[in-house]
Amino acid sequence: MKVEIKGYNEQYGQGVLACLKNNYPWMAEMSDEELYHWAMPFMEYEWKEELPDEIKEFQHGIVFLAGQQVVGYLGFIYAKRHWQGYEYVYQNGTTWAVNEGYRIYLFKALKQANGLADVLGDFSPIKSVEETLTKVFKFKYIDRKVYRFYPVPCFHEKLTYQVIRDENDLADEVLKTEFHDHHPYGVCCLRISDGKKEGFIFYRVKHRLWKKRKIFRKRRSILIVLKLTNPDLFYDHYREIVWHLQKGEHPYVEIDPRFIGSHSLHGFGIKEKTVVRLGLDKTGRDIPIDLLYSEEAIMP
Repeated sequence: MKVEIKGYNEQYGQGVLACLKNNYPWMAEMSDEELYHWAMPFMEYEWKEELPDEIKEFQHGIVFLAGQQVVGYLGFIYAKRHWQGYEYVYQNGTTWAVNEGYRIYLFKALKQANGLADVLGDFSPIKSVEETLTKVFKFKYIDRKVYRFYPVPCFHEKLTYQVIRDENDLADEVLKTEFHDHHPYGVCCLRISDGKKEGFIFYRVKHRLWKKRKIFRKRRSILIVLKLTNPDLFYDHYREIVWHLQKGEHPYVEIDPRFIGSHSLHGFGIKEKTVVRLGLDKTGRDIPIDLLYSEEAIMP
């Protein structure tokens, strides 16, 4: 049977849920209502800046149709972004599910989806997706580890902190838009100053379950840094800044090494955790890839 590749819209909602359940055992244990609530961020998101018309059809992903049946779904997040006055389209891959027997169409669908964006990222691919993106589509490893900070008190604060509560508290138009888009998903923005220089940190707290424990399973919170605007300021004061974040009862803080440029972090309370962060910049401008407008920023 011929398979059609189309952009996702709400008429395919039930078919996508069935496809997700068919490919992920833990999703199969959820009700349709629970699963849709979990998937809603990438299936319904809207941003302040509209996407180009050629992307809107595929804004919330791609479906594979065998007749009227959904046999595959590739979730994507697209966003119009700005860097040093340059406007570009960013794409991030989210949850992908393709039924057995139809995975041959994955390459065609990915080629179509990737052609819509200038900068692409995937931050949590399974091994098969990692191999496809790096070997076929030439994605690069932009980080293979993250720094994880464990609580180490710092009692001498030299900096001032301001929690941003309204986009109008930000003077920079790009930061305003990023705050506007992410605030509904629980993303926080913190202004940090040493009296001369300032920087902004976007972060989100995720609550995760100890999946491998059969008893005493409990949730732990991990504060994930999504964007950092002043790497040097952070590096000069990272002990204090991290402890300021941890005092909000979030014992673990994670930050991607590329956010702090050429600096490296070592010492008591800092461990390196293996991850796979993939990116592809087709602009030739070496645009830094952060974690905003990605599954790390909006997914539960």
